[in-house]
Amino acid sequence: MTLRKAAALILASLALVTGGLASSASAAPSGGNDNSQATVEGIDGVPARGDGGDCSYGRLCLYTQPNFKGTRFDLYVCRDYRLAQWNGYGSAWNNQTVGTVAAFKNSTFTVIGSIPGREVNGTIHGYSNYNFSPVWYAYNC
Repeated sequence: MTLRKAAALILASLALVTGGLASSASAAPSGGNDNSQATVEGIDGVPARGDGGDCSYGRLCLYTQPNFKGTRFDLYVCRDYRLAQWNGYGSAWNNQTVGTVAAFKNSTFTVIGSIPGREVNGTIHGYSNYNFSPVWYAYNC
């Protein structure tokens, strides 16, 4: 075995080991598109109605499936919420007051996405199809 092949084999093994450790510890492991086990720390999920209209005023709502389906999590106390097992696409509504921007953050609390609150005309802002895989935290205010 050449030195180059041996080094490549060692690097591949390290990548496999660290990748496995990262995804087992990760709040939002990459790969797949199954949010059926998704949770939001401190919030009980409820069945979603499927049209986004079930997100009460003053809340950021996260849905485990695209198009506001699956399980809905209502975030209303101003804080960072830890997400776990969000492995793919879901959806979100920001049904909060004008100027209240909700943010999605990665593992280092860096903002990687955001949704503005209601506009003056009452339009609710959100994503009908959002990839939550890189999201570890949602901040609602």
